[in-house]
Amino acid sequence: MPVNGDGCYKANKVSFRHYVIKLYTMLSQRSLEAFRAVMRTGTVSGAAEELLISQPAASRLIRELEEKTGLRLFTRHGGRVAATHEAHEFWVEVERSFTGLRHIERAAQQIRSGQRATITIAAAPALAYTALPEAVARLQQRRPGFRAEFLSMTTLPVVRQVALRQCQIGFGVLTQHKLEIDVVKTGSLAYRFIAEAGHPLGDLDEVCSEDLAGLDFVGFVDSTMTGRLFDLHFARMRKPPVVRLRSYLSNVISALVIRGLGVGIVDPFTAEVHVRLGGVSRPWRGEERFDYSVIKPLGEKLSSECEGLVAVFEELADLHRD
Repeated sequence: MPVNGDGCYKANKVSFRHYVIKLYTMLSQRSLEAFRAVMRTGTVSGAAEELLISQPAASRLIRELEEKTGLRLFTRHGGRVAATHEAHEFWVEVERSFTGLRHIERAAQQIRSGQRATITIAAAPALAYTALPEAVARLQQRRPGFRAEFLSMTTLPVVRQVALRQCQIGFGVLTQHKLEIDVVKTGSLAYRFIAEAGHPLGDLDEVCSEDLAGLDFVGFVDSTMTGRLFDLHFARMRKPPVVRLRSYLSNVISALVIRGLGVGIVDPFTAEVHVRLGGVSRPWRGEERFDYSVIKPLGEKLSSECEGLVAVFEELADLHRD
């Protein structure tokens, strides 16, 4: 097995994958679970807490995995660890194996109970909590035998789940990872202003950036597309709103706004739910747009159920077109 001076395996992606598959039969599942937990949480202590074991036990499992693979998976800096390039490559292949096993276990359970999901859907939170439940409900009325399984996550994991063929269809924001998946449909919708009931801006026909000057604002974190869009927009304002609170979940932003902790700007699906919960929403007058995409595994044909879901989702999106 070729190694570099640090004892780390080096190979192209194809041979690396074969190497991982061969190793997988030799390694303990517990050490792989510890590795995945460290990659997810970013710390050994976080992994230990997730696995319900002690921190020394988690460290021992990671050392065992590094010894058996010949890979240097983490660098240590005091009490913190940082994943190496090899760790990120290894994680992709380990995830393929684990997601495959989970898929098999889930399928067996569903087949035994006669409740096998027709399709598995990966969706960004803004759509998973709003438009998609409504789309599934409408589709189930038209196709009583329709069954679905939801996985809610941020955009990159949506792409990953679809690319790994763990989900037949994904709904999220626009993605640049088009070599891994096929884009079925894209769309663009206007954002909406939201506020608590009785807010003065609720009386306007539409809300613009000048109306927000100096107001307390509940925004998206800057790791989200919407967060970056409006951070740039507010940076150009002479007197921007004061961002008091942030979240990456649109429904959390709505919940904070409806309790009077500030105003916000969200996608039209979230705004619709916000109004149902007693808040107010007005059109946002700005160039920013909520862009979404529907994706599928590369080269695969959409099932009739997936095609039906996309059609119903577009019906709902059309209700919010300008």
